[in-house]
Amino acid sequence: MLYLTIGLATMFGVSAIVGSAAIDEAAALVFDERLATAYTTAGIIERDFARLAADVRSTQEADARLPGDHVAEAQRFVDDLGTKERYPFFSVIGACLADADMRVIADVGPTPSTIIPFDRCTEKVPVSSSFQVARASWTADAQVALADLVVPLDRAAPGDAAFAVLRLASSNQTIPFDPASFGRVREGSGPPPDSGVYNLEIIDPDGVTVLGIGRDERSGAPSAHYPAIRQTMATGTAVALVDAGNAADGVEPHVMAVVPLSDTPFFLLLEQPTDVALALPNQLRERLVVLIVVGFLAAAAVAWVTTRRVVQPTERLTAAAERMARGDFESPIQVSAQDEVAVLAETLDLMRLQLRDALEQLEQSNRDLERRVAERTARLGQVLRKIISAQEDERHALARELHDETAQTLAALSIALDRARDEMSHGSSSALEQIQGAKEIATRLLAETRRLILGLRPSVLDDLGLGPAIAWYAETTLAAEGVEVVLDLKPATRPPAHLEVSLFRIAQEAISNVAKHAHARNARIGLLVDESSATLSIEDDGVGFSVAETLLHGPHRGSVGLAGMQERVALLGGRLEIDSQAGEGSRIVVIVPLIEEAA
Repeated sequence: MLYLTIGLATMFGVSAIVGSAAIDEAAALVFDERLATAYTTAGIIERDFARLAADVRSTQEADARLPGDHVAEAQRFVDDLGTKERYPFFSVIGACLADADMRVIADVGPTPSTIIPFDRCTEKVPVSSSFQVARASWTADAQVALADLVVPLDRAAPGDAAFAVLRLASSNQTIPFDPASFGRVREGSGPPPDSGVYNLEIIDPDGVTVLGIGRDERSGAPSAHYPAIRQTMATGTAVALVDAGNAADGVEPHVMAVVPLSDTPFFLLLEQPTDVALALPNQLRERLVVLIVVGFLAAAAVAWVTTRRVVQPTERLTAAAERMARGDFESPIQVSAQDEVAVLAETLDLMRLQLRDALEQLEQSNRDLERRVAERTARLGQVLRKIISAQEDERHALARELHDETAQTLAALSIALDRARDEMSHGSSSALEQIQGAKEIATRLLAETRRLILGLRPSVLDDLGLGPAIAWYAETTLAAEGVEVVLDLKPATRPPAHLEVSLFRIAQEAISNVAKHAHARNARIGLLVDESSATLSIEDDGVGFSVAETLLHGPHRGSVGLAGMQERVALLGGRLEIDSQAGEGSRIVVIVPLIEEAA
């Protein structure tokens, strides 16, 4: 879906770029059309200047019967040309006849201004064979001066006027300028469309509007557009541009086409609001944006639906595979598809069924195996208990035999040696010494035999139980090494005989290790027996040892004490904890369950 989105975005992005370029070209055509319209309008005004010049010559020929009456001739120009409706942009309100130096011969009309000498009709301008347009050299209260039209006259007699200077007033209007119908009746009915109407200005070199047609035009005042076109007017070029306007002054953005009026100091400006002039490109741009957005969304929706038809079954297959990975082989795989995904779903569901059957068979096999292991473990436990019991019975029998026979024999031998020594009290001293040595050997042998008897099966274990037996062994073994022993023995009940013997043997091994290897000063032995378990703990403050190293390498070095303790605890189904580090003493805890043993 990401790749499709990127592809669609790229495709529609390229379409947007191409469409935007086409719209920009359309906007450029709008500027060209506005510039062409400005040129056409300027041509109409230039044509009217030429027609007025031709009308001046026609009037001059008609006035040939009034030679020498220059005032009447000037008045005739005003009367004949000022009433014509063929000049929609201006009207003739005055005339001045001048000699070759532009000095006044006759003047009819508005008051001359102060920009030229009072004895001249207008400023000195180069005049071609036809006419010349100059800046207005007069003022009037009710009129806005447009220009002075200078027309050379064909006079043969000396003293006749060489030039006719017509005072042209602006035909200002407050209605929009429609190039298609200005100055004549518009064909058709109804007002023209906004795209076909403009605001028209003719601006002099000082930026003053001398002709204005439009709703907001102010003739005779500085043009609001002059700052934007000042550079263009200075270079005398034509241009179409967008003026951003000034929101503070209430001037909206607008499009302007500015062209110079040929052979005049004036510039013509056609202006339209931007939203009117560029309405078509803006509409095209808006439609392009809407089409691209709608098209992209529609294509993305179709792509999403299409991909979902592929992705959704895949997601369901993935979820089913995850359930199978978690061990759920009961939930069926439900995927609706018509393609390879359906075949894959059927294959995966078949594999699920096979795995479920295989798992059930494996579980059944595991249960059977666990049952057999449990049975064999129970049998092994029974055998091991019997072995331990047999060992203890053998030790017990051996101890009893040593006690009943060997010890008694050694005691009788010791007594016999005493009697022999007594009877030979007056005999050889050497014989006495030998008898005394034999007596000491017999005594040591008797003591060792009694020690062996106690080691094989202390009678205190059978008579008093596990707690007193451990206390007796700890006192007889550790006291001889100078170790202070603290006993915390709380046997609430006596465990089964084989457990009692095994725990005693474990305690015996641990106490012997403390006496032989720990070099300890203090030791603490604890025993707690309740209805559920028996807990035996032996700890000391000796040199300690590395538990891992001892368990790993001890059997190879002939040290099997810890290994033997582990085996005994494992046979009893208990737990052995050994905590020791070099220089920090050691602690051994044995926990044996009694409930399982009872069961």
